[in-house]
Amino acid sequence: MRMRAMVPTTVLLVLGLLLGHAAAASAESSYHPSSARRGIGVVTSSAPYVMPIEPYAGYQPQTKCRQKPKPGILLLADWLVARGGGYGPISRSCEGTSTSEHKESRAFDWLLDASKPEDAALAQAMLDEIFAPDDTGEPAALARRMGIMYVIWNDRMYAPYRGFAPERYLSSSCRTKRSCSPTLRHRDHVHISLTRQGAKGLTSWYYAQQQPPTG
Repeated sequence: MRMRAMVPTTVLLVLGLLLGHAAAASAESSYHPSSARRGIGVVTSSAPYVMPIEPYAGYQPQTKCRQKPKPGILLLADWLVARGGGYGPISRSCEGTSTSEHKESRAFDWLLDASKPEDAALAQAMLDEIFAPDDTGEPAALARRMGIMYVIWNDRMYAPYRGFAPERYLSSSCRTKRSCSPTLRHRDHVHISLTRQGAKGLTSWYYAQQQPPTG
């Protein structure tokens, strides 16, 4: 009888350990910069969206030359500049052999100066918001809905293959930070690259920005 009583207890203990481990792994895989830095949780709303949330974006390198920006990248640029900062380039000349999403007009440079506290605060607030979970627990909800492929700002890169956790960034054109210009270090702008679907405005965030017709 005692052996029978011990079996369910043991099973429950093992299940508890497994569930606890899974929850910890899930928490570690999500980037919550505000929580880590100030102990304040940022949560975005899932209410505006009819479409399901997109998965983390995969890398889609530039393969063609497109000089005309599509609706999604223009809408994202306006959304960012409405917060402050300046309107930087979207398109770039296709000369040379380097690969850049600017050459497909699906990257935007939001002009901010990392040495100015007010600009640094604007950039951090944006990062906190797009990488925050939504109210259903989906991590990096806005970044996924926007089709963000990666962000580079102030010597850091935020990519979906790491759950948008920050990692050190050094341009391939620089041997050291000291030899790098503020532009190559992304200290005078925030670079945001979108997937092709995001640039076209075909992911859920862009649909949610459309105003219903009136009259």
